[in-house]
Amino acid sequence: MLYADFLKTIKKCPFCGNEDRWIKEAKTAFLTYSLAPYAKHHLLVIPKRHITSFTNLKPAEEKDIDALIMAGMKLLHKLKHKNISVLVRDGDHSEKSVAHLHYHLIPNHRVGDIDAAGNKRRVMTEKEIKKTLGDLTKTR
Repeated sequence: MLYADFLKTIKKCPFCGNEDRWIKEAKTAFLTYSLAPYAKHHLLVIPKRHITSFTNLKPAEEKDIDALIMAGMKLLHKLKHKNISVLVRDGDHSEKSVAHLHYHLIPNHRVGDIDAAGNKRRVMTEKEIKKTLGDLTKTR
């Protein structure tokens, strides 16, 4: 089944209440496998509490998530994966298919030379660097 078709069939959050799929558990989060992997052995770290943003994590959740990411990385290294990307999308449902915060541990995933719009990446001009730095520093 295609992932897009699977998403149409789900009636509730696929991360809530699926303890039978957990590989490792902490008090506030768990490590599991991806049902629709980007690559073989693609893992997910998910807080048990249903939230959408990592800015809303409690300190205990942050600690458990960090420990589970490390456990997942060690597991993937034991499986002989050498290049692993950790990906998290923050915010509402707009850029992720499941509106429950989750961290991807993706073996052999190449981010590469393509930007978010699908164009070849390029180095910013001095003017763009100045503008970007201005945006970032005025919001501190």
